[in-house]
Amino acid sequence: MAHTPTFDYFPRGTPLVVSDRIEAAMTDVLDAGGSAGAAYDAMEEAQVRQLRDDPAYRDELRGAYADAGVDLVSATMGSLDSTLRFPEGVRQDVLRWQARFDAVDWLHKVTTPAEAAAVVERGDVGVVMNVQNGGAAIDGDVAETTRLYNAGVRVVQLTYNDQNLVGVGCTERVDAGLSNHGVAFVEALDEHGMVVDLSHCGRATTLDAMDAASGPVAITHAFCGALADHDRAKSDAELEALAATDGYVGVLAVPFFLAPGESSPPFEVLFDHIDHAVDVVGIDRVGIGTDWGSWTPELPAPLHDGLLSAFESMGFREEHGVRIGTGFGPMQSYRDWGVIPEGLAERGYSEAEIEGIVGGNFLDFWERAV
Repeated sequence: MAHTPTFDYFPRGTPLVVSDRIEAAMTDVLDAGGSAGAAYDAMEEAQVRQLRDDPAYRDELRGAYADAGVDLVSATMGSLDSTLRFPEGVRQDVLRWQARFDAVDWLHKVTTPAEAAAVVERGDVGVVMNVQNGGAAIDGDVAETTRLYNAGVRVVQLTYNDQNLVGVGCTERVDAGLSNHGVAFVEALDEHGMVVDLSHCGRATTLDAMDAASGPVAITHAFCGALADHDRAKSDAELEALAATDGYVGVLAVPFFLAPGESSPPFEVLFDHIDHAVDVVGIDRVGIGTDWGSWTPELPAPLHDGLLSAFESMGFREEHGVRIGTGFGPMQSYRDWGVIPEGLAERGYSEAEIEGIVGGNFLDFWERAV
């Protein structure tokens, strides 16, 4: 029997294993007056170098994936360094990821569902490259879609929080649908067989994009507005429209989104949102997109304030409750990811249903979408 992937929408893509070398790279940038975003990039560059020349570090990183039980991730291409134009941050990160693939024989860029299935079947880890602000990445030129595709990007979120030339993000003060440019962009993504992702899109843009797309679309990392009054949440109307496209929704594991205003919500709230998503879109269309990464406990304390400011500059306001350096109940490290399938079992989901939610449903959706 073929092995079903365990999939997560995981923006940083690799568990944050901070060595002395990586911490030193961060400190050097901060001591020189650099931003937290620039220091974070320096940590990523140092990780690449250590993956090249330190077998013990490569083994430790592989062990972190194994502890988590995750073998297929969607990683975000980009940078939190505000001195870089967005397309340049994407380009630099694509190159960093290629360097990781070159350095590590068990880590692979996957660009098709068949490649993903083959990678996890042989016990390796696959990476589906994504962009979380497609409008900024193409910078007004739909032809740039081809360059993203050629770089290996396969999942493209149309907007982040703010408005761009494509459409309106979820934390913008106004709500509107796609621009003409945005419709052309969705059509280009369709032509390339790339996944249209609506996670951070405003409500009108979300619904408009579903109409514009020729096939199933995704909301890779969001949660249910019926349970949480938050700009990042998706209403039942949006989820019902997603189901009508035969699409896919991944539920995130961000406590301050899932339970707005609660300082320490119980981990069970994650499963409340999964249950609701299943009720609205169906058991075969729900998955996991933890959105774990640059807000979590593994992040070194010297970066906390700077990265919070970076998120605020990207459209998160005080009322959105973003916190840095926090965990979520039993999930204090990416290595703890296994508490998710354990919790699904405790909720009464069957083995086959859990297999779908933690990976099979995403792979099935990806096959439908291309």
